[in-house]
Amino acid sequence: MTFHCSNTRHTILHFLFIALFISSDNVSARSESEIKAAYLYNFIKFVTWPDEPTDTNINICIYGKNPFGAYTTKLNSLKARKRAIKVNYIEHTIEHTRPSNCQILFISGIEETLSEELLKNLHEKPVLTISDIVGFTEFGGIIGFFKSGNIIRFNVNLKQARLAKLNISAKLLKLANKVTQ
Repeated sequence: MTFHCSNTRHTILHFLFIALFISSDNVSARSESEIKAAYLYNFIKFVTWPDEPTDTNINICIYGKNPFGAYTTKLNSLKARKRAIKVNYIEHTIEHTRPSNCQILFISGIEETLSEELLKNLHEKPVLTISDIVGFTEFGGIIGFFKSGNIIRFNVNLKQARLAKLNISAKLLKLANKVTQ
């Protein structure tokens, strides 16, 4: 089952969502890297992991090329859920398709050939998988970024999130372009 938000409501909610992360005294265009980093940060606030510890870092692992640029430095300086965020980089080789100690795994778009292997190895593990690979949520990823005109949007595979024992807030689901159940 899939459902869609109206475009106007969806666009307004996206801008409000991004504003939670980025505050600025002047209005300027945001880069794709900055917007994706803002989403990544805010996703943490709307996802609950099973048996979530409260005394360790939230580890965001990036597999392949870093699409967030310098904004990973900003992510490393933030806290979410009263926990520090730590961004880690994973070598993109076939031997490293079993990432461990990641609550969030971002798979770079250039890693499409290894993404299926990564998802297979993480199938029911409590890892929030995110990518900008086309059709990512259709082949087992949980959140997939895509561009619609100049707007960065995302789809959610709620069925896969449930298999990974992740609870995604209804507030986040309302912001998604498409939710697959």
